[in-house]
Amino acid sequence: MPTSNPIQDTLAITHTIHEVARAFDEKLHLELLPQTFTDDAIVLYRLRGQRHDFSMPDGPAKIKDIHDLCYWTQHFVSPHVISIDGDEASARTPVHALHLQIRSDGSHNQWVLGAEYHDQLLRQGDRWCIKNRLAVIPYVEGDFLFDGVKMFPNLPDFDSETI
Repeated sequence: MPTSNPIQDTLAITHTIHEVARAFDEKLHLELLPQTFTDDAIVLYRLRGQRHDFSMPDGPAKIKDIHDLCYWTQHFVSPHVISIDGDEASARTPVHALHLQIRSDGSHNQWVLGAEYHDQLLRQGDRWCIKNRLAVIPYVEGDFLFDGVKMFPNLPDFDSETI
């Protein structure tokens, strides 16, 4: 069992939270999210008075389906407020998330969220994993479109594409 070091633990927890944002923005949901959440993680988003369940094991695929409707996303996370108690921790992280969609006619749609992640984490071996996440989303600008938008299951090649 690894020795607890508050600075290393804080960096490792921060890394875990950043890896989730990276999974979203680089469209690596199926590769990275199972590594950052426990196998039985509860992941709930509260948005416009509704609860959306992205819990494991099906959550990564559900989130990917949503992000596949986006040409590009950008999830800014920081600064974190982290509390560590042995092999358990909690983190509160503000997030600003931009979702850019391309409509079938080529016009753009933006959906912007201002939120806060409330995470409960567990040390698992040499890494930290999220056991529970509640995403509280009080600020929403625009609407996410499920119809009439192009699909982007992979990250666009920004060097060769223009939008």
